[in-house]
Amino acid sequence: MSVFLALGIAGAVFLAVSLVLGDFFDAAFHFDALDSEFFSLSAIAAFVGALGFGGYAASAFSGAIWVTLPVGLVCGTLAAWGAISLTRGLKRMESGATVRNDALIGAEARVVTDIPGEGYGEVRILGFHDKRAATAPLPIPAGTPVWVSAIVSPTAVEVRPIAGELNAQ
Repeated sequence: MSVFLALGIAGAVFLAVSLVLGDFFDAAFHFDALDSEFFSLSAIAAFVGALGFGGYAASAFSGAIWVTLPVGLVCGTLAAWGAISLTRGLKRMESGATVRNDALIGAEARVVTDIPGEGYGEVRILGFHDKRAATAPLPIPAGTPVWVSAIVSPTAVEVRPIAGELNAQ
């Protein structure tokens, strides 16, 4: 059953090397042409490593190949599924890129903290997951929908109520 141990070690080494040189391997072996997480280096390395280590662990309890091979295949499949799920989750994750100030002009927002006539309140800008200090030419209560009319500073904006919203409250 040293074949399973060799597969486990090879999978672990391949995974470690792919973490450092993954883009190089994707380009050299054209894994990126398949455009699928199923054939990603992380999924293949996880499958091979878990197949090997799972089979080796099963062989410690039972020397029969009809037990060790299915256990290794199940372990490999679960590990590959985990790697694929993690890869998909990371691809869907927000980039966390900084919001450019000029992109905020005209954006809709909602007042979080009351904006007094002379001073600053706080708004949450919709669609950007961003909160900024806000000023306005007239007092605006919390919960009012507004739009960004100008950039006052890198951390503050000027807002105006959406037509008819201030009178409706």
